[in-house]
Amino acid sequence: MGILKIANLKKAYEDRTVVNNISLEIAPAEILAIVGESGSGKTTLLNMISGNIRPDEGKLWLDEKEIDLYFNRLIKELPDIKLVPQDYKLKPEHKIWENIDLSLTKYTKEYRLSRVAELLELCGISHIKDKKPKDVSGGEKQRTAIARAIAEEPQALLLDEPFSNLDSINKQHLRQNLVTLIKHEEIACLFVTHDMIEALLVADRIGVMHKGNILMLGTPKEIFNQKNDTYVSDFVEAAIKPIKDFSKLFLS
Repeated sequence: MGILKIANLKKAYEDRTVVNNISLEIAPAEILAIVGESGSGKTTLLNMISGNIRPDEGKLWLDEKEIDLYFNRLIKELPDIKLVPQDYKLKPEHKIWENIDLSLTKYTKEYRLSRVAELLELCGISHIKDKKPKDVSGGEKQRTAIARAIAEEPQALLLDEPFSNLDSINKQHLRQNLVTLIKHEEIACLFVTHDMIEALLVADRIGVMHKGNILMLGTPKEIFNQKNDTYVSDFVEAAIKPIKDFSKLFLS
């Protein structure tokens, strides 16, 4: 597994710059969260890295190999970088295990059976493998989508608001499974979210994005304790204010 690296990614629509000269590196088994309000540019950034949106400028490397983001591909998705969108895009007519298996059609039957079983167990969804997406919870759908995305062992995983629209129990389960999964598979993981609390609880590093710019990049503790940037401080304070004693996690 290799490092995911982007340099000077830019995207503008008419007079509005949506992503402004962003550079990042994500190591294998690392989770980097980009946190920002709606309209900050975080989803556009994710879609450029996945190949779904062509940047105006910038470069992308994976395991020291440059990836062409400007080539007109019939299939936009990059083979070693998998994106899990907010709507999951599961096949409703197929069972949970079949949704994962569909990513493995070029492999032998024996390998497919083994890999699907491994992912079902790793993602904590073995008990629902024979159900269809309409019969499982939002968190189970999300874990199925993640299992499908990593079935072919990509080097990078991109998640768009992975914890949105989930109840508190499903959020907790998904957080635990996501960290276990990324470390076990040694994948470079980038997720975008509007929820600072989720980023503080899950990510190894956090980037705070505002109006197309990364204002600060650091560990959860560094983000939590910094006082130099008013926007970042206010963002953190607004997130933790309703949660009693949350600060104890980062003040030690």
